[in-house]
Amino acid sequence: MRIVIALVVAGALVSGCGGGSKAPTSPSNGGSTPPPAPAGATIGGIVQESAANATVAISAGAALTGVTVSIVGTSISSPVDASGRFTLSNVPSGDVEMRISGAGIDATLPLTQVQPSQRIDLVIVVTGRSGTIDTEMRQGAGEAELEGRVEALPPATAPQTFRLAGRVVATDSSTEFVQGSVRRAFADLQVGMRVHVKGRMAGDSVTATSILMRDAGPSPGPGNGPTVEVSGAIDSLSGAASAFQFKIGSRVVKGGSATAFVGSSNGPASFVDLKNGSLVEVTGQQGDGFVQASRIHVEDAGGGGGGEVSVRGTLTAIGGAKPNLLLTVGSTTVRTTSTTEVKQHGNTLSLDALKSGQSLQVEGSRQSDGSIVAKKISIED
Repeated sequence: MRIVIALVVAGALVSGCGGGSKAPTSPSNGGSTPPPAPAGATIGGIVQESAANATVAISAGAALTGVTVSIVGTSISSPVDASGRFTLSNVPSGDVEMRISGAGIDATLPLTQVQPSQRIDLVIVVTGRSGTIDTEMRQGAGEAELEGRVEALPPATAPQTFRLAGRVVATDSSTEFVQGSVRRAFADLQVGMRVHVKGRMAGDSVTATSILMRDAGPSPGPGNGPTVEVSGAIDSLSGAASAFQFKIGSRVVKGGSATAFVGSSNGPASFVDLKNGSLVEVTGQQGDGFVQASRIHVEDAGGGGGGEVSVRGTLTAIGGAKPNLLLTVGSTTVRTTSTTEVKQHGNTLSLDALKSGQSLQVEGSRQSDGSIVAKKISIED
């Protein structure tokens, strides 16, 4: 069994430790009052089940119950509720160990150097009875550190951005890229590459001052890299059904006779439905500088749905006023109305739940200008 546990460590001030007299005494420093004993940290999060073969952008699964999260060596613990959530209060700072137990899980994971006023977000992947920290984000006093694997590289924009641990990381001309002792550039990033980012928080995103590339990313060749999804308009289409390629923004997509095609409303589609300018959703494996497509959803093919389409992508911009918002999802403009449904894990939410950087699936009606009027928006983070 493979489980994904998303934790949030909201650091407060360090707990006071001894040193004072047990009985009150008259002040000897001109009447000044000692500062109050600082409080501990609060750890909260959600426990979810992930697919056995997780993609780089880990999909949220069903919430688990019967699991307890605790801090080793203390009485601090919390059962996971029916929605998969838990909260741990007054956690001491410094080096601590977290234990996840129940439902066949018994994993102990270290969390070192918890600092005062620091917030730490973790994604812990548990396989069987053991676990590892897959992503980690620390922030405090406006500074942030984030470590994990690159989940998505959207088409080239200004500033250049990528997706890491469910957040958008923006870079600029002052961002330093380093791999070992070698200077690198944004173009050297690959989906699946493990990186450590230092920067500044800006809402839900991070503006990177430095990016340390931990490894070389996925192995070259089709089928060896992580599973990725790319959506947008086709450009530079060439080849035949047995071997073809095109671009979506700056991403190169390759396919062939093994590639499956699906049209709108999951109707039939084929290679002949691919055209420059057509909107597609591609699922495949990251190769060496390209995505090898295993499945292509052609939105304008296999209709029968009266213009009904479905698109998936990262929410990169929000404009307008509720309920008539103007969203940019991948490369598609999406419009909301008072009847638009917003869902996450089966729960109905308001339009306020939409945030930049989220992975969304949008179902709605295609308009003549290429935009979509959304009937339903599913938050997949």
